[in-house]
Amino acid sequence: MKNKKNIIILSLLVCAIQGISAQKTKIQEKKYQRSSLHNVLVIGESFEKSDVVAKYYEAWPFPDKYNDQRVELNSFNRSEYSLTDEEREELGISKSKTNQMIGSALSDAASSATSGAVTDNSEVQYEIDKFVKSKKLPFELVSKWFNLDHFGEENYNPMKLIQDRGIYSASAQEISEANTTSRGTNELKNSGKYLIKNTFVVFTKMNFVSNEPIALAIKQTADVAANELPGMAKTLALKASEKAYDKTKEGYSVWTTAWLYRLDWTDESWADLANLIKTKRNGEDVNFASLDVNFEFIGKENARSLVTFSLKEKRTEEQIIELSTIRNIDMVYTKLQKKYDVFKTKSPILIEDGEIYSKIGMKEGLEGGESFEVLEEIWNNETNDVTYKKIATIKVDKKQIWDNRYGASDEKELGKTLFKGKVKNLASGMLIRQIQ
Repeated sequence: MKNKKNIIILSLLVCAIQGISAQKTKIQEKKYQRSSLHNVLVIGESFEKSDVVAKYYEAWPFPDKYNDQRVELNSFNRSEYSLTDEEREELGISKSKTNQMIGSALSDAASSATSGAVTDNSEVQYEIDKFVKSKKLPFELVSKWFNLDHFGEENYNPMKLIQDRGIYSASAQEISEANTTSRGTNELKNSGKYLIKNTFVVFTKMNFVSNEPIALAIKQTADVAANELPGMAKTLALKASEKAYDKTKEGYSVWTTAWLYRLDWTDESWADLANLIKTKRNGEDVNFASLDVNFEFIGKENARSLVTFSLKEKRTEEQIIELSTIRNIDMVYTKLQKKYDVFKTKSPILIEDGEIYSKIGMKEGLEGGESFEVLEEIWNNETNDVTYKKIATIKVDKKQIWDNRYGASDEKELGKTLFKGKVKNLASGMLIRQIQ
């Protein structure tokens, strides 16, 4: 019954589009499925260099391992979505105690100096949820998938984007590698069931702070504890506190917090949209935005990057901030990928002269020794279900790691990272995924 239901739903959506073969097949690395990504900047408290940081957030290169699902709703200001006392009571939360904790940990002078440095993020997720609901962001992403803004136009095809991405949303070289395996172009189409469900949104909040007041605050707190120790222990603790302060007080830091959401797309969502499209085609007045679709919250991560200005540095101050900002965003994405399996990317391998390579590197957090599983894709044309089976394990060779971080000298030169492992039974175009 479920399979028949899916067929009916798809037929309503695609109309003239021919169905896929019902024959069940098992194809090694049949297609390179990419998740889709949209990102939103959370604008909060003003901070030093905030205009420069925001400028280079916008300049951040979109990650090439995701489909670009960006829509116009790409930022919001917290002040417009702050919680009311009634909303806090309804949510069962009290006003944040973060400032109280900071005050108890830092002296008055240090607390004043760190104004804007240590910010309260305890209510940001609730503000994000409020923004999402107000702007119907999940629907906007679905609308892009099905090109609903152009419904009714000549040659309108709600499945075009799904078809395009379902074929093989990768570079020309990766397509060439894919065609050397047992998969063919026609076999690379699917209904979009997994493509749509794997649509993610990352909400990013950034800060740029001077390290000195933070280091001073930590030192003062440590000194209070050290002064309670007897004799030599006190002397050693105070020296350690001073040494730590001298080491950490220079420069600035970029702080990034990211909240990860996933589109909650189900068979019911398919059915509801299909009914709306059918009703609209019958000439009735239908508002597609009435489609009930939401996000599921996956989790959050933080990243911090040190920014130092040296007389020996050839880059300008703004160029250094640019480099640190963009690398910090990459860092928080890498941490999200490592922590949450659903957000992990897959990358094709390349076999050359008996060696295993892949076009990932330091930007993805590789340092050497990380383990990756080589995957075989099992595809069922009857159910449109796909699963991945591990067929081998390979490790990053620390002798040759591509520094593909933003602004790195060999970003475009080396082009690939070397892996250790048995090449037997592996082929270019197979996918790998990092093991947590």
